[in-house]
Amino acid sequence: MAGHRVERIQRHILQEVSLLFEREVSDPRLARLTVTRVEVSGDLRVAKVFVAPAEDDAAVTRETMRALAHAAGYFRHHIAESLDLKFAPEIRFQLDRALAQGERFLRALDEVRGEVRAAPERGMEDE
Repeated sequence: MAGHRVERIQRHILQEVSLLFEREVSDPRLARLTVTRVEVSGDLRVAKVFVAPAEDDAAVTRETMRALAHAAGYFRHHIAESLDLKFAPEIRFQLDRALAQGERFLRALDEVRGEVRAAPERGMEDE
């Protein structure tokens, strides 16, 4: 039963944070962030919010993570208002590199496909 409650709270936090990014946050460093998932501890005291920036630039990502750490209280306050819990969970933002890694993988796959298509053509030229 407790597992369902944690899952429900995780979904709620994901929706709330996503809406806040979309509608409330005006900091340009936090523009174009995607909330990929939320993990809430069993005691509901800590919520890890995983985000993926649109850009895969290390300097931009560091600045974005600093801005998120600074804004964590703002997000916690809004989540506390929307949840009926004794304590609002501490919000910890984590970088999720899965989207960027997936994009790099797909680009590499496209390159390999292009080489495979070109290989038979080159083979015929050699004969």
